[in-house]
Amino acid sequence: MKIKLFAATAVLALGLAACGGETPAPETPAPEAPAAEAPAPEPVPATASIGETPADPVAFMKTRHDNYEDLGKNFKVLLDNSKLGTPDMAAVAAAAAKVNEYAGQMGTWFPPGTGPEAGKTEAKANIWTDRADFDAKLANLQTEAGKLVTAAGTDAAAFKAQFGPTGGTCKACHDTYREEDKDK
Repeated sequence: MKIKLFAATAVLALGLAACGGETPAPETPAPEAPAAEAPAPEPVPATASIGETPADPVAFMKTRHDNYEDLGKNFKVLLDNSKLGTPDMAAVAAAAAKVNEYAGQMGTWFPPGTGPEAGKTEAKANIWTDRADFDAKLANLQTEAGKLVTAAGTDAAAFKAQFGPTGGTCKACHDTYREEDKDK
C-alpha cells in the first residue's frame, strides 16, 4: 500500500512538473509539544498543623515525597515547553496551576517529627532549625508561582520569561534545604 501511494505521488509530481505546475514544498512540521499526560490521581495533601507531629510520620513523609515527585513532573512539562518555539500553552497553564497549588500547600509539608530523625528523606534538618529562612524562601516560590500562572495565561513569551525566576526559587531552597539522593 505504501509503495502504491509513493508511486502515485511521484507520478503526480512528475506530471505537474512536466506541465509547468509546481509541487508545493512540503511544510516543515513544527516540533511537537510534549503530549499532555493523563491527569494523575490527586495526591493526598501532606498537611498538618505546623506545631503538630502527624500520627504516622513515615506515611506523611511518603505523601510529601509523592507530592514533590508530581511537582517535578509538572516542572518537566514546563521545562520541555520552555524550549519549544511554540509551547503547548494548555499544558503549560495546567502545569503552572499545579505548581502554584503545591506552592500554596508546602508550608504544611514539614511539621515537627517528619525530618531525617523519622526516616529516609531528602529534607535537611535545617528546615526545622532555620524555619524563618525556609518560610521566606517558600514565600518567594509562592509569589513567583503565582506570576507563572498569570504568565501562562498570557502568551508563550511571558511564560518563558517567568519560568526562569520561578525555577530559581526552587533552586534557592534546594541549595540550602535539600539533601541530594545519593541512590540516584
